[in-house]
Amino acid sequence: MSRSGWRLVTALLLVGAVGCAVVAVLATGAASGGARGATLATPLWSPRRVPTLLVDAVGAQRLQVALDEELSGEPQSCYVVAEGAEPIATHNPTTPLVPASTNKLLTATAAIAILGPDFHFETKAVAQGPPVNGTVDHLWLVGAGDPVLSTDAFAAALQASPATRGFATTSMDQLANSIVAAGVKSIPGGIIGDDSRYDQQRYVPTWPADDRTDPQIGPLGALTVDDGYVLANGAVHPVADPALFAAQTLSLLLAGKGVQVGPASAHQAAPPGATTIGSVQSPTLHDILASVLRSSDNLGAELVTKEIGVRTSGQGTTTAGVQGTLATLAKLGVPTAGVSLVDGSGLDHSDRVTCATLASILNLAATPRFQTILDGLPIAGEDGTLATRLQNTPLAGKLRAKTGTLQGVSGLAGLLDAGRPLRFALLANGNIPDDTSADAIRELFAAVLATFPNAPPPDALVPAPAPPAPARG
Repeated sequence: MSRSGWRLVTALLLVGAVGCAVVAVLATGAASGGARGATLATPLWSPRRVPTLLVDAVGAQRLQVALDEELSGEPQSCYVVAEGAEPIATHNPTTPLVPASTNKLLTATAAIAILGPDFHFETKAVAQGPPVNGTVDHLWLVGAGDPVLSTDAFAAALQASPATRGFATTSMDQLANSIVAAGVKSIPGGIIGDDSRYDQQRYVPTWPADDRTDPQIGPLGALTVDDGYVLANGAVHPVADPALFAAQTLSLLLAGKGVQVGPASAHQAAPPGATTIGSVQSPTLHDILASVLRSSDNLGAELVTKEIGVRTSGQGTTTAGVQGTLATLAKLGVPTAGVSLVDGSGLDHSDRVTCATLASILNLAATPRFQTILDGLPIAGEDGTLATRLQNTPLAGKLRAKTGTLQGVSGLAGLLDAGRPLRFALLANGNIPDDTSADAIRELFAAVLATFPNAPPPDALVPAPAPPAPARG
């Protein structure tokens, strides 16, 4: 029997027990001759004095039945629905399933715990010494893993799309300005892209090949600009070498400001003790992660995963990052039994997460330390991956949730305030052929949640006492 079923049985037993007590009291009063007269006062221990318990118990039972019916066509599914810390409906909460992009909730939570919401990435341009007569022989562009390093043109394109409007970015143009402000007028040896902070694996080997061209994700690296994509012939294409592309991009920006720059190159580490010529700081990690969650940015989640690897084991790899993520979540008290991660974005079909894990993360998100998670949840009909969904419906503006979509996967985890504030996590795996089908599963699930508590009013559950018969004289 489900938890909500037990709650209903308990409530009904309570009603029965109280009812028996009421009958006994009334019988005693009748035996004494009814000298106190006929009244309609509700007895002290009447179940009518505890209506919320009855309504919630019936509502939870009806919610459980409705959700089970809604997901009956998806045998590989799990969900947890809670009001506060108390689950009111659950199904297979500890069954590991493919999470798709709900996996980003795990990555973001671990990153906040390790780095803190006020952390900034800093991308530097360094040389062997300060400029001499406006010249530095070589300039190393040192990548720090900033996942939102962007040209102004790319940043403008993000703001033009409803799904990415408000996305946090770090300005490459600002970095170029800082180099010019340092008095640099000539770099004859060119700019060298240094991406040595992370490994050279550009894609997780088990990702589908078409993820690179859809585009779902650009090449990974500690020095990446514009998500690792370039616009050519009216279409976006992943760059072959993100560090070299970043060095070339900075070269063009500097040339546009009158600096003479030699040919760009990459993959040579900056010399120890190099002099900082210019730098740019990213927005806060809070703003970056909120953007990553809201728009489901895969590259951002993967680069943050590599940074988790650096901070927890000194290795800027995806494998080290997911291990660090799981270890950090366990320390936070998040249940990780059955959870296994291959990446930080959820692109891999080998990832496994439970609804109990997602629900626990949402509980953490209700605390000030992890407010970033709530701030990053897309709002139905307003922004992110839900910007164009559920518009002009009762759920618009009231549903805040991270979506997850892959071939055969639909996920949704977040909050719904449609009268009663609920936290929930849903994962469905199976015959889900396309994005439209995944959207339908999520939206029907949320529509059922919005009916809670679908229960009769207290008067229907426990009728008011009937007037006593007139006393015979």
